[in-house]
Amino acid sequence: MLTELIGSLAVVFFAITGDAMATGLVLAVFMIAMGGTILPMFTIAKMAAGRDEIEDGALDFVMQILGGVLAYTFVWWQAAATGGMTWAGVSELGPHTAIASLFAGFLLMMVYERCGGGWEVGILAWMAAAGGATISGAGDIGGMLVSSELDGANLMGVFGGMILAGIGGYVALVFGEKALGEEE
Repeated sequence: MLTELIGSLAVVFFAITGDAMATGLVLAVFMIAMGGTILPMFTIAKMAAGRDEIEDGALDFVMQILGGVLAYTFVWWQAAATGGMTWAGVSELGPHTAIASLFAGFLLMMVYERCGGGWEVGILAWMAAAGGATISGAGDIGGMLVSSELDGANLMGVFGGMILAGIGGYVALVFGEKALGEEE
């Protein structure tokens, strides 16, 4: 539980700056040092594929979301002294965001599974974030809650993107099992 909480908090804390490189490198370090899934998209995919028990996956998911909320709370508290900040979150779940979420979930889960969840995931996350994909649904939920921007478009954008990334991850797991077989 603490791995998921601390890992998510650290990744989201650096993702808030919008620096894709820092976010990817922090994710890489946490994947190497602590293991775990850290990103909600991985947790959703592993639960859907039956790789995680629902109770364990749900607890991991809650801890990841709590990490995202705490990261935004810390940054919001810090920024209050310098004039505040605004959440730049997902304004809507448009076609670009939906496709990017599916592909990011698929590619990240494929690398996570095939490479053992190591530094490679962080490097790919860096590239996906630089390309416009949102890799941390926990951060978007944290930003939406802390900034009190709970409306239909934001809810659909945040949860829709996270679920689509989880579906992409699930497809990668099934594809890996059925089409690719064991790693050589």
